[in-house]
Amino acid sequence: SGDGVGYHHTIVSEYVRVVSMRTQMSGPQYGVPGAASRRGTTACRFPVALCRRRERMKRSIVAVVCFVLVIGFGFWMAGKESTPEREVRRYLSYLAKGDAEGALSMVDPGVPNDQRIFLTNEVLASAASRLEVEAVEAEDTRGKRVETSKVTAALRLDGHRFTHVFTLDRKDREDSIMSTWTIREGLVVPLKISGHHVPRFSVGGTVTDLDSSAPEGTEYLFFPGVYDLQPEGTGEYVDAQSARAVVEDGTQGSSYETTHVTLEGSLNSQLRGEVLRAAQDAVQACGTLGRNADQMCPSALRSSSLSVLEVTTLPSTLVSVNDSGAYTGEDAVITYQDPGSWLPDRHPHTLTLRPTMTVELSDAGVPVTDIDGKPVISVMLSIPSSSGDSPSS
Repeated sequence: SGDGVGYHHTIVSEYVRVVSMRTQMSGPQYGVPGAASRRGTTACRFPVALCRRRERMKRSIVAVVCFVLVIGFGFWMAGKESTPEREVRRYLSYLAKGDAEGALSMVDPGVPNDQRIFLTNEVLASAASRLEVEAVEAEDTRGKRVETSKVTAALRLDGHRFTHVFTLDRKDREDSIMSTWTIREGLVVPLKISGHHVPRFSVGGTVTDLDSSAPEGTEYLFFPGVYDLQPEGTGEYVDAQSARAVVEDGTQGSSYETTHVTLEGSLNSQLRGEVLRAAQDAVQACGTLGRNADQMCPSALRSSSLSVLEVTTLPSTLVSVNDSGAYTGEDAVITYQDPGSWLPDRHPHTLTLRPTMTVELSDAGVPVTDIDGKPVISVMLSIPSSSGDSPSS
């Protein structure tokens, strides 16, 4: 009947509406007419216009995010990219902080290990003053690509201001779209050091020998700084003071910079005391029976038939001192008598003797010592030409 047909039509319509709603909520429902949707798409539960507006908004947001990421990556790359000014600042910051290893990692001087013994963190940290960086400025290339760049650094060391120009070279890397800049020559400065009566010296706890065969000095490498050089190996018979060296950039552009250091040592009063005692011992030996046969004694005193032999005057001071280790003592007087000689002495005689002493020195000018730590000294007793063997009253 008509009512029955309408009833069934209403049921079918309601069924289709329910299926459509489920399709929108749960995705594709295969086997249901009109319910299939494109694979990978998500049905929108809102009106079509609103869904399209949301889709456009999503695309806009994604585009903005991508743009921001690209710009951020560009700035990040720019920050990572090497520039001449940035490289020089980084290098100088290592030197200012006392990081010698960091500076060497950027610019290696390419010298043997024995020439870089003072290019260490310990030595640089011991400097009384290190570099202070005031300004760093690269040359203006006017936007052109250059393969070589000059960078001028204004520096200060211990209150003295100076400038240094660095040369940098561009190097293109095969594994990167960025170029790198390398400093051609770092601030590694040669300093000539020599010693007088000083065999070794130290800086910041690092000790090395001085070449005594090179009086003009031996070159050692330092980073910029103010260093105190300490004498080493002088022993107890040499007095030597430390010396201060100011190392800037090696250009010798001012009198403030040190170019040559000589560590001066001197044979001290303790050694002079040992020399005088050696002279007195020699005179006392030649004026004592049983000890007078030594070859250093004059022949008149070496006789075995002496009836009188005594020291009248011992040297009490040194009248001549030489930096090479040669000394002359005050004249001594010995009284003797030899009745058994071929011309017998009827009266005692006095003999004036002049002692001269020589201290044995090493190649570096340091007194050589014996097993007891005493200086090795040779003594000669001679008769002055102005005096002679005369009888005593």
